[in-house]
Amino acid sequence: MFGKGKSNRFEPGLQTFPEVMVDKLASDLKIEKRGETDGRAGVPPTSSATLSAVELEAADAVRTLRRAALSDYEMQQHAFADRVAEAHSARERVELMVGEARNTIRNLTLDEENRLENARTRVGGLEGKLRSFQAKHRLEGPPRPAQNGVLVFGLILIVALLEVLLNGYFFAEANALGYVGGMAIAAVIAVVNVSFSYALGGQVRFMNRRNLLWWLWGVLSLVAFLAFAALLNFAVAHFRDALEVMAWDAALVASVDRLVAGPLDLRSFASWLVVGFGALVSLTAFWKGLTRLDPMPGYNAIYTEWENAVDDYAEAYSDAQDALEDAFAEARDKLQEEAQTRRLELRAAVDAVAQRGALARALHGFLETCDEAANRLIRMYRDANLRARSDAPPAYFNEPFAFPPYVAPEPPEGEREAAVAEIRRIDDTVRVGVDRLLEARETALDAYPTVREIKAGDVAPRPRVVAGHAA
Repeated sequence: MFGKGKSNRFEPGLQTFPEVMVDKLASDLKIEKRGETDGRAGVPPTSSATLSAVELEAADAVRTLRRAALSDYEMQQHAFADRVAEAHSARERVELMVGEARNTIRNLTLDEENRLENARTRVGGLEGKLRSFQAKHRLEGPPRPAQNGVLVFGLILIVALLEVLLNGYFFAEANALGYVGGMAIAAVIAVVNVSFSYALGGQVRFMNRRNLLWWLWGVLSLVAFLAFAALLNFAVAHFRDALEVMAWDAALVASVDRLVAGPLDLRSFASWLVVGFGALVSLTAFWKGLTRLDPMPGYNAIYTEWENAVDDYAEAYSDAQDALEDAFAEARDKLQEEAQTRRLELRAAVDAVAQRGALARALHGFLETCDEAANRLIRMYRDANLRARSDAPPAYFNEPFAFPPYVAPEPPEGEREAAVAEIRRIDDTVRVGVDRLLEARETALDAYPTVREIKAGDVAPRPRVVAGHAA
């Protein structure tokens, strides 16, 4: 530890203990020159029993370095002790995180259950309504799916356009506006024909209801359709006949009279063609109104409402599962990250125990070096003093110098073993904690039926189970 560097400043970041530059100190303090000067002056006197000022100054120079090194040593020992002490609280922090994560998942589960309850209650209410409807009308299974609206109305539109073209052609000759006027009147007739026929077709389905009033309504709708289709189409045909012999306005009045007097008395094949096309449009619209939905009126609506409620519940259930899965993954990752951090700290604590021992051994050598350095400086002074003085030197010149002994605090026994044991405990805590989080995740929403169970008719809530314990 002796050297000839240019500085005796202690830099703990660069070295554990400083080197004592004896030659540098001797040069800075002018030890030999001052020793010769004191020797020629008889200083210290032969009877002196204490160190001279120069000797004390030399010892103080080494003492300053020694004191700084001991101060840093004690700080490092405290740091090592704190690091080891933190090892004992690392497991508690991990256990606290496990508890917080479980509470987070439990609270999130309750929040999601509150959202699911409204959806489940609505499904249950509509389930009862649907089953009651099915039982009342002796229905089994789902209703017949509604036919594709585009195809249904596309077919009706095609036959209606054919009727418009046919009637428009017949009406155009007698209409003042020609084809435009004829087509306009034909279009109005087609719209009335299609609208009423389609609507009455839907009403005829009420004959399937197990209620006398509704059955009568269905029968009345069927009779109304037959009467409407016959009257409308024969009226149009008689109007077409009247247009051949009279003006437009007069033909309107005459067609009504002829319809009343002789509904089947048509004058031409073209008029019967008008009746046929009109009847085709009426029957097509009527049939599509009758068959587009399930034969039981209202069954499609109530079943669709129930299915929509089930879909809403399924979406809420899926969102709840996703939220819980995200919460579980986040809690698991944080727990494992915290555990990894604590493992590194504990391994640092294990290293700290070894470093404390190495530092204590280095301290012992440093203290011996300080004593040797102080004695070298003092010996250089005394040798120079002896060479220059004419009288006898003091008796203490033959005595070595020594600093007061330093008693280093002993680290407690078993520190390393305790830190290693804490690492194992943290690993066990993380493993058990993740298992408990997984259990809490898997039992979340167990109180609520799945979509498959709901469609099987089981909408009742289950007993809540949280982390393996019945709530």
